[in-house]
Amino acid sequence: MLFRLSRPMDIDPAGQTILDVAAMAECVRNTAGALHAAGVRPGDRFAVYKENHFDCLLLAAAGIRIGAIPVMLSGLLPPDSVRPLLQRVEPKLLVTNRRLLEEKGSDGSALSSFADRTLCLDGGVPDALALADLLGGPDPAPVPRGDDELMMLTHTSGTTGIPKLIMYTPEKLQGQMARLECRHLPPITFGRNDTVAMFLPYVHARSFTWIYSVLTLSPAKVLLMSENDPEIVGPMFRQHRPTVIEALPIDFLKLEKLAKEKQDDAFSSVRMFVGNFDAMHWSTIRTFLNSSRHRFPVWREGYGQSETGGLGMTVITRYRANKRRDQQPGPRKVGRPMPGFVQLKVVDPETFSPVPNGRPGIVLARTKARCVGYYQEPERWNEKAVGEWWNTGDIGVKTRTGALKLLDREVNYAPGASCLEQEDVIVDYLPEGHDVALLPVPDGPPVPVVATPDGLLDRGHWRKAVRGLPEMAEPIVIAFKDMPRTGTGKILREELRRRHLTGAGHVGTGRWT
Repeated sequence: MLFRLSRPMDIDPAGQTILDVAAMAECVRNTAGALHAAGVRPGDRFAVYKENHFDCLLLAAAGIRIGAIPVMLSGLLPPDSVRPLLQRVEPKLLVTNRRLLEEKGSDGSALSSFADRTLCLDGGVPDALALADLLGGPDPAPVPRGDDELMMLTHTSGTTGIPKLIMYTPEKLQGQMARLECRHLPPITFGRNDTVAMFLPYVHARSFTWIYSVLTLSPAKVLLMSENDPEIVGPMFRQHRPTVIEALPIDFLKLEKLAKEKQDDAFSSVRMFVGNFDAMHWSTIRTFLNSSRHRFPVWREGYGQSETGGLGMTVITRYRANKRRDQQPGPRKVGRPMPGFVQLKVVDPETFSPVPNGRPGIVLARTKARCVGYYQEPERWNEKAVGEWWNTGDIGVKTRTGALKLLDREVNYAPGASCLEQEDVIVDYLPEGHDVALLPVPDGPPVPVVATPDGLLDRGHWRKAVRGLPEMAEPIVIAFKDMPRTGTGKILREELRRRHLTGAGHVGTGRWT
């Protein structure tokens, strides 16, 4: 099995772009020695906050090897979100790069002031350690960790404010979250002949469960992507012909134009597209499935949360995606709970009593993979932990056959409607390069915020897109680049409210965001 990187790793002075498992293990050992030389010891917390690449995962593995606790922070987090998280964990070492170190917070604070020491991977920063000076030392002995000991911290998406830090133990991350994914379940898992392309925030727990599955199922080739630039992705895919692609919503959006080019065959060999972190619009799903020349390509969409791992899954065929426009719209089906691993129930938001099938309510999940808490925020954890059940904060409907359909997040839910469903329909009928977020308000119809390539909206296209849908307010039109998003592509609806709906209240409580 070979790993091909879209660019060299920041922790590898040799600049390799092709690795086998032995070379990857050697990189982890060398990096563990460098972290030890920087003063990191068993039980210490160290923060990884750098440009997204596969080496984020290897940095975490190196720290865990010597008994330290990595705190994984996305390099796409804004400075004013990173600083409170660093204050919370008080890291012994901050591992970062020059560009991020030079960014100042709104209060003028320097990033390096939040850690005892700073390691700059690309060097050239006064008072910061340089990786090149730390490599080449002895490899410290591995420090085993108990199944119930804290192993790693990662953060939530932060769509409603400062992200939460989730506490993972070996039992939860390795023993439970990764366990199902490591099973051989053709055709929805990797085969020995697959070429797998992965776009991920490599600081996320998803990257850890994914690498376990790769090392267990051993596809022939793995393409580790740190960029979604079509000019980089296209040539690499044409050369190596991926058969499975997993990506974030923001990656699929960036690559959608490449998939629509009739003369391009970058996606022609793909048998399975995998979407995680957030649901994709049907128009995008349709585009990628139609770009494949495989006889029976599928889109596998997972439903889950960082705190619980996977909760459900659905598979969309090319036939179903193309028929979607001809059918009556309906809530997005996210599949059934994984038998033997997950239980789901829908309850009344006020009494928490189960509601009948077909009636909306809060979705609760029970899984052995549920993590152990939010770091130094037990009150926020206790608000969502309901005994053995976990409050997802989603409003959903359970069908008679046990499938779950999602309507909205509780904070955005207006009874009798589904903004997610309506957004799907609108985007399906608007031209390419448009997106929309519906913002419910207590005293009127929801307010659509429409993002277009140039900040202008053709009213004829708009009337066609909303024909037959419930009443909406006049749309607020912005440029696509001005739609606020997380690093994974989720729309920051609270930020939209602050910018465009000053003083407007929510229809939901927002207790479980």
